[in-house]
Amino acid sequence: MHSLSAELQRLFGRPGQDLPDALPEAGFALDLVSADERVWTMVIGLAPAAGWAPVAALCEGVVNVLDLPPPAVSVAGSAGFRVWFSLADPVPLSRAEAFLAGLRARFLAGVQPAHLSLLPSAAARDVPLAPASESGAGRWTAFIDPAMGGMFADETWLDMAPSPERQAELLAGFKSIGAADFLRALSVLEPGGAMVPAPPGPMTGLVMEPPAVPGAEPHGGLDVGGGYVDPKSFLLAVMNDPGAAAEHRIEAAKALLPYFP
Repeated sequence: MHSLSAELQRLFGRPGQDLPDALPEAGFALDLVSADERVWTMVIGLAPAAGWAPVAALCEGVVNVLDLPPPAVSVAGSAGFRVWFSLADPVPLSRAEAFLAGLRARFLAGVQPAHLSLLPSAAARDVPLAPASESGAGRWTAFIDPAMGGMFADETWLDMAPSPERQAELLAGFKSIGAADFLRALSVLEPGGAMVPAPPGPMTGLVMEPPAVPGAEPHGGLDVGGGYVDPKSFLLAVMNDPGAAAEHRIEAAKALLPYFP
């Protein structure tokens, strides 16, 4: 049987921060930023007035456009909904803020700023951890199955304490975002995209495999074409190429690390 505390620690814990062993009667404040300014968990909050539709659009975009694991979703009582992104490896606060800003611009552009919160930020570094009792309201926050999110459009809470075992089982189905996938998604969300057009003329210094033939079996090679003016744009294209072998994409992501703050 899964332990709720173990699943919370797996997804949202970080060194030096102990998460509660049982459902807290009052909210536990999850500190999202370590002393050395690193982030393991990011959260996007949407107020009840925003409705469920932008939450669904965000989750769909993260999976279908960015090709990332589905984020966890919680009902947050009077705060509405929260969408939780777990990282397998921590990133600097500045990079987390850039990722959240990119998600907002790409998938939540129609949401009023007053109905949206991006955490962590320079102004706010903690968030109430679910599940928990919403103090004085007789309501509970909890993680939910995103497929059932529309049921909570009018009441973004539970009327009774959720089952710790069921919460643990639900969280067990979510995965953290790997380092290479995070960098790939960040490059997609950056303004301007990943590719830089080159002026016409022969390219030298890069050995490319021939493009794949339609209908042929995948060969695990590179099929990103030509026309790159610098190594960074070529590496970004390799990292974003779904047809490239996993080892090529990972090596490209590692080589790109110095290019990102």
